[in-house]
Amino acid sequence: MTSNSASVEQVVKEGLDIVVLREPATGSIAEIIPGIGNNLIRFESGDHPVIEPPARLQKLQQEAFAPFQYGMPMLFPPNRVHKGRFSYRGREYELPINEPPDFHLHGELCKRAWEIVEKGVSGDGGAYVTSRFSYASHPGLMAYFPHSLTFTVTYRLLAGRLYLEGAIVNDGEEESPFAFGLHPYFALPFHRGKEIILHAPALEEWPVTSQATVKGLPSRTELSRSLNEGVSISEYSELDCSLITLKEGGATCRIDVPDNAYSILFRLGPEFPYLVLFRPDWSSAYSLEPYTYVTDAFNLPYESERTGARGLMPGETFRFAASMWTEALG
Repeated sequence: MTSNSASVEQVVKEGLDIVVLREPATGSIAEIIPGIGNNLIRFESGDHPVIEPPARLQKLQQEAFAPFQYGMPMLFPPNRVHKGRFSYRGREYELPINEPPDFHLHGELCKRAWEIVEKGVSGDGGAYVTSRFSYASHPGLMAYFPHSLTFTVTYRLLAGRLYLEGAIVNDGEEESPFAFGLHPYFALPFHRGKEIILHAPALEEWPVTSQATVKGLPSRTELSRSLNEGVSISEYSELDCSLITLKEGGATCRIDVPDNAYSILFRLGPEFPYLVLFRPDWSSAYSLEPYTYVTDAFNLPYESERTGARGLMPGETFRFAASMWTEALG
């Protein structure tokens, strides 16, 4: 389907069904795999790579961790749950250990097949695809997380920007514990020794382990102060991570690559108060992971107002939004 310069099509790559949103006028293309977590597996804007894909798409099916190691996986719950266990409103939950021996990591939403419900090109020229995932359709998930949550997500490519809009509805009759996050892998030229500067509207930093588990309450640190003006991440250690609380009201993070004269911008809605910074060792990428809560919040001995631990009431809808694009760096 096309309109003006935008188009949407379904193609098969390496045996996988891919939805391709394309906008030649702005040098932009987005590729989504609904069958594996509805993952945004590739995004380029202004002819610059933004999201890091795997070298082979088949890795997403063949390797256990790959569905949350590339693209922009959707996480429910984000990060680690110690021993896979927590309690909420008097109910005990036990999630499967998928990072032995101690953790449930990133949930299963990023591995499961989503259903495409609509795709096309809107009147303003934006190409889009909307997909849905329902817990109620998966008895295996309901067996250990018995809440009928429905996730509906739209990707829209317009004027060189990729917009993500989502709604998560509790269709059940009981309150559900709730924690959601995104894990975009931004493609960056670390391997070429380029200077890379990260800007983020940070308020505080949480003390965390190398696995992003919380060790204490947050405070103003050198990192949280410096991020507001810009911090070099060129030498950020592989597999290192940081956890920050963002300033209220939504956030725009920016990654500058001065030698290549462009920036990647990542806009988050206020529904994501926390951000994990992470550099993988399996690709030339850097992650800015927006979360609704801090890692393993339901097991922390702190007030929920601090940690983001919360529930989703019957009939309640949680809405979220994010967008990303590139700009020339003068």
